[in-house]
Amino acid sequence: MAINNWKIWRKFGLVKVPEHETVKPIEDLGAVVDFLKLVSHDVKVLVPELEKLQELEKEKAVAKEGLLQVNLESQGIIFEKILLRYQSLEDDVSVNAIRVKKVAREFLNNCEKAGLKDYAKEKKKDLKWKLRW
Repeated sequence: MAINNWKIWRKFGLVKVPEHETVKPIEDLGAVVDFLKLVSHDVKVLVPELEKLQELEKEKAVAKEGLLQVNLESQGIIFEKILLRYQSLEDDVSVNAIRVKKVAREFLNNCEKAGLKDYAKEKKKDLKWKLRW
């Protein structure tokens, strides 16, 4: 038996005992719902900017040398707006994905505690439930 299995380092206080993270499903799911309501607004704002960028890209193909620089500068301005919004959207999506995964993990733990061990075991094997955290 390896010495790590004895957890002797914890007994001597050399390793911190990991604290159990409390999951608050109602609050987390509420935050996800609020976020999803805001996402539709952010997406609606992004679509026209992306369409402008698409038009400028089409115009770039036929632009002469003098107009090419103006076209690229215009694309740069639009890209600034898009990247700023997209980055914040991406960060928010990542945070909310973590919330949903934690709630799903808590759900499976609750299933095991309630005697639905087979159900929880089955879901943990299911690819849709493969939650990487």
